[in-house]
Parts: sequence; C-alpha cells; structure tokens
Amino acid sequence: MVKPEKLQQRFNLYVKNKNWFTPKQTVVIGVSAGVDSMSLLNLMMNLPAENKTQIVVAHVNHQLREVSDEEEQYVKTFCDNHGLTLKVAHWDIENHPQNGVEESARKFRYDFFLEVLKKYHGDILITAHHENDQSETVLMRLIRGTFINHLSGIKSVRDFHGYQLVRPLLHFKKQELKQYALDNAIIWYEDETNQDLAITRNRMRHQLIPLIEKENPQGVAHIADFADQVELMQKQNEYLIKQIIKQIDDEKRYDLNQFLSYPEYIQQGIIDLILNETVPNQFNLSLIKQIMQLLNNRTKPQGQVQLAHNFVIKKQYNYFFVEKIVKKQISGLKNECFVVTLNQWYSGNHFKWMLTDKSDYHDELNKREATIYLSDEQFPITVQPTKNDDKVTLKDGGHQMAKRVFINGKVPIKDRKQSQTLVDSSGKILAILGYRESVFSADVQKQKYVLIIK
Repeated sequence: MVKPEKLQQRFNLYVKNKNWFTPKQTVVIGVSAGVDSMSLLNLMMNLPAENKTQIVVAHVNHQLREVSDEEEQYVKTFCDNHGLTLKVAHWDIENHPQNGVEESARKFRYDFFLEVLKKYHGDILITAHHENDQSETVLMRLIRGTFINHLSGIKSVRDFHGYQLVRPLLHFKKQELKQYALDNAIIWYEDETNQDLAITRNRMRHQLIPLIEKENPQGVAHIADFADQVELMQKQNEYLIKQIIKQIDDEKRYDLNQFLSYPEYIQQGIIDLILNETVPNQFNLSLIKQIMQLLNNRTKPQGQVQLAHNFVIKKQYNYFFVEKIVKKQISGLKNECFVVTLNQWYSGNHFKWMLTDKSDYHDELNKREATIYLSDEQFPITVQPTKNDDKVTLKDGGHQMAKRVFINGKVPIKDRKQSQTLVDSSGKILAILGYRESVFSADVQKQKYVLIIK
C-alpha cells in the first residue's frame, strides 16, 4: 500500500509537472465531506510553497440524507480549525424534483461553484474525481453507446464558464485516497446511496470494476490510460478534420456534395466536430447515425434532425447547416413534418412521446409502451400528419386504418386533425402516435426500440 508521505509526494510532483497552481491563484475546492474530497483538500493544503494556493472551500448541503446537516457542521469545524474560507449552499427540499434528482443536484452544485468563483475572484475550480471515477465513466459511456471521441471520459482540465476546472486526482486510485485518509487520521462520511445498485454507476463500482481488477489488478489504471490515449487521438483527429471543414464551409453553410465525396468515417468526424462546437457533449452514436442517414439520402433533398437546446441540423438541397430555432417550431405539434431524434421527448396532442433505444426508460406512469424492431435502412424515422387511410399493422398481419382507430377510440374531431403518424424511411407506418402502434415480431436481425407515450 502507498504510504501517506509517498502519496503526498506523488501528488506534489504531479501538480508541479502539470504547472497547474501558483501562490497568486485562488482555487475553489468542492468538498462533500466524503473521503475523496477530504483527501483532496488535505493534499492541496500540503502542497509546497511554489504551488500552494489560496483555498476557498465550497460545500453543498443537498438535504437528501439524515446526516447532511452533520456533514455540513463537520466541514465547518474543519475549515475553522485550519483557517480556511468556507461557503455553504443549501438545496432546499421543496426544490427537489420527483425524477432526475442526481442530475438536478449536480446542476445546483456546479451553479453554486460558479457563484463562489465569482464571489471570491477565484481562478480555478477543483473537484475530487479520481481514477476509479474515470474508469466507471468510460465503461458507462462504452456500454450505453457513444461516439468514440467521448470515450476520453473525464478531462483533467477543461473550461468552466471562463474559469478552469481541474481534476488533479484522475491518476490516483480510490483505495490510495482512502488509505491516505486513514493514515492521516482524516475523518470522512460515507454516502450510503453509493451502495444502491439501482444506480448505474454503483453497479459499475461494486460489480463490474471488482471483476476487472480480479482479472488484472491494473485494469482500472489501464482504462484510465485508455481514456488519455483517446483524448490524444481526439486532438489529432480534430486538427485534421478542421482542415477538411475549412474546404466545405461557406459561412457555416456546408457544401453537401463535397461532404458526400468523403468516406463515411470522415463524414462522421465532420458532423461530430460541427455539432460539438455548437452544443457540446450532447451527442451519441444514434444521433450521429440519424444525421448521416439524412445527409446521405439522395431521395430526400430537405429535412432536419433535432438536437439539444432548440438546435436542429438542416439539409436543404446542396447545403446543410446547424440552426437555432424557437421551441414551438420543433415541438411536434399539429401539421409539422420532421425527423425524429432518438431519446428525445416530443410534445403530442395531450401527451409526450419518445422513441428510445435504451431499455431503462420504463416507468409505471407511462400511458403506452410499444416495442419496435428496426434496421439501419429504415432510418431516418419521421413524423407526418395522420391521414384517414394510414394503416397500422395488426397482430394477425392484417391492417387497420386510422379512421377506424379514431372511431373505435371515440377520438374527438379536433384531436384527429392534430394527430400524427410515425413512419420509417420507406413510408411504412410504425404508429399513429398516442392511439395505435403497429405490431412487430421479434427480429434478431434488427435493433429493438421502444415507443413511449407519457
């Protein structure tokens, strides 16, 4: 096991080689009272003079657990005893959402960190993400499916609203930090939710990672090294792809014919870089695939794919481009025709709906769920206004027209006029959204998708 002084020495050398910190800088450290952040705080406090900074501790009391107040008091006492500036925020219980608590908590936390940086004229935000966090992140992205550029995982340094966000522990193991805390008599609190196997990251941590370490004790370190190699490859590819984009770029309108002259693996790199410069970190393989299918479909001279934050990528004859539009233009209401983006919620007539390739969106509150099997050739999937003679496929192989679906369901005339039909690239009807879905037989040659009506 790594001795405490050796870990401090390694940390000091690592920071010095990276040239991250100077005495003139003020750093904000996110401290939760857990072993990772308490170890980070102590390591930062014991840096040599040439790298020692002014420290501001930022603590969030999420009020999610019984010991939250006790943890807050411990951090206050620690900072008082060591003469550290502390700023605390409380995430009021009435602001806790019913769903997506983890992501909402993260947003609250980082919004608060930004406030602290501004208030204390800080230069750098520091968080305690370590080597195990890196490995878990890479594995989750790999399993869920993501474009390879994003397999670089957690970046050690990145921009954060004009400040720097630094994670100096990404090459230090969780167990090393824990032993450092034990050997230095550092008190910390365990978050019992870290044992909840209903959370994906916890399953990675407690089930998958131990198997990897059993196979190879250096497995976690190798995954972290892999993330570094991917990041280096990303920088190399980005440099080369930017040279190609310059050749097809006409004031952010991209020449489609020139684009299509490149092989698909270059096209993918072009699309990923264009999108990432507009709405960073919002894309996955499924989205890239849909955009590629739209741009390469010679029979559809126009079309669009919805992105995040009210952006769309549009194809118009000989050009394509990214555009920000008002939300009502892409809501999916009334007589709109548009290309469907996987894993994106749309507003329908008295309901929300989504076509997903993920299996963990099941919710007992869903009004309807239908399994759909699709091949790559059936994309892009589009939505169009429902016509009375639209036909869904029944279990026995027969068909039922939309008009009969509406009559049987006693659907009001005004709702029929706003109804929409989901179709594949050949015009095959997949569903009359919210009212009836075609029945699909299981097909191992195709990928399984789920249509959810909420």
